[in-house]
Amino acid sequence: MMTGFVLLALIPVLVGVVVGYALGGRLSALAGRFRALWLLWLAAAVQASQYYAAGPRALIEDRLGIPMLGIVFGLVAAWLAVNVGGWPPMMRAAAGVVIAGAALNASVIAANGRMPYAPPAAAEVGLPAAATTAKNEPADADTRLAFLGDVMAVPVLNKVISVGDVLIGVGTAVLVAAAMRRETSTPEPSTTIHHDGGTP
Repeated sequence: MMTGFVLLALIPVLVGVVVGYALGGRLSALAGRFRALWLLWLAAAVQASQYYAAGPRALIEDRLGIPMLGIVFGLVAAWLAVNVGGWPPMMRAAAGVVIAGAALNASVIAANGRMPYAPPAAAEVGLPAAATTAKNEPADADTRLAFLGDVMAVPVLNKVISVGDVLIGVGTAVLVAAAMRRETSTPEPSTTIHHDGGTP
């Protein structure tokens, strides 16, 4: 499951890089566009801790009552807040798509306590169809907003994803591709003085 999560996070970035190069962009342009990347690395570490480190999760969720995914969303939102003000319109639009996807995921998680998944979709990719984990639970008749849960099977990734995941992936790819494009400034029109034999 962790492998699927890593691939789901990396593939949109790689697609964005390929599209960015195809549009004449360069990776070097990313350095000036993305600040405070440590926030994203911290968000990734928190996300990974849900799979590998039971101790931190027990401390944060069980004792403090703070959902781990809430922390992840908060860190990503903070990173966007630091950066979005200096981005061109296309990058801002892409960031909006990412935020919309995260909001959809957050809504269904908040409504159910975990991200629900469709058991048939899980079975299609070879995952247990009735397992409850730290992050997921099988959808049933009592599940709220089930259509926003993990309902789309992606066999190549051995993973089930949500509409929100699709929006986050598309937005991320467009964001990276747009960030690789160098801004070109429009030259100011020059004033040409014509001399016609001394006439003022």
